Amino acid sequence: MNNMKAYVLTEWEKLELQERPIPQLNEGECLIKVKYAGICGSDVHIYGGHHPTAKPPVVLCHEFMGTVEKIEGESFNLSEGDRVVVEPLVSCGVCEACRNGHWHVCKSLKLLGIHTDGGFSEYVKVDTKKVIKLSDELKDEEAALAEPFAVGFHVNQRAGIHTGDTVLVIGGGPIGIITGMVAMASGAKEVVFSEINDNRIEFIKSFGFNTIINPIKENALERVAELTGGEGFDVVFEVSGSQPGIVFAPEACKIRGTIVPVGFPSKNPEFPVLRCIFKELTVVGSRVYSFDHFKRAVELLPRIKKEYNIEALITDLKPLAELPEGIKQMKAGENMGKILIKM
Repeated sequence: MNNMKAYVLTEWEKLELQERPIPQLNEGECLIKVKYAGICGSDVHIYGGHHPTAKPPVVLCHEFMGTVEKIEGESFNLSEGDRVVVEPLVSCGVCEACRNGHWHVCKSLKLLGIHTDGGFSEYVKVDTKKVIKLSDELKDEEAALAEPFAVGFHVNQRAGIHTGDTVLVIGGGPIGIITGMVAMASGAKEVVFSEINDNRIEFIKSFGFNTIINPIKENALERVAELTGGEGFDVVFEVSGSQPGIVFAPEACKIRGTIVPVGFPSKNPEFPVLRCIFKELTVVGSRVYSFDHFKRAVELLPRIKKEYNIEALITDLKPLAELPEGIKQMKAGENMGKILIKM
């Protein structure tokens, strides 16, 4: 078989199911037969033409798992047939960040599924060094969540979570919930959520996070004081990307606490700098993940699944032919969790 099916974004808001040649491998690359691929919020932004650097035609998707079909050249730990996930970053290797080992914040960082063809296809070729073997403890569907868990792991590492920390997560979408799960696994004493959508609140509670602040229905700052003895939270993850969430974060954070902005605002927000100065807050940026953090997140997943039903994060499963419908569902906000495409 020389051809494969792939859904190609041919122009903004237009997806076309095409027959394409299976990618030819260069030295140091391997071919992955995709089994499950996740629809991410960034796929929706790209689909709508709102991503600053993506350009059609391109096959979307940077969240996928599959099996190794073929390897070109040497591989120290991979064999054909291995179940794997892929860290999807493509770095230049020559900028200062790359030379210092910070490949994930490369000056000209690119991603599979955004700048080169990704996982909404039957096969995808990748750099062998970016491939991570999976534990037999993980089902295929669970393994397809590795990339968002890597995001959650990296933001917790950036926050420097300590044993006994109190944590507030503003925004209860999949990344917010995953961030809360990883925070608990990293030693947090308590994770509280702030969310205004009633359906999302119920979804958050289904994972055992029962303390939720709804700023629309209660005085959020009074609730923060009640929950923290008037001190505020040690760490605040702002995952909503909303202007109210961004304003709330430094108010809810304790003096000399840490804020990690995670959610992407739709436009450049106003940020209460004075509160950060007066409270001497630490505000920490976090971008995707390092390869090490991606690998450690994959290794952590079997432990997290013993505490949480991570498969319940997947709220819809569709065949490749229904990808356009899935992206429209995500765009309309009709899905609380992750939509997976099954090849």
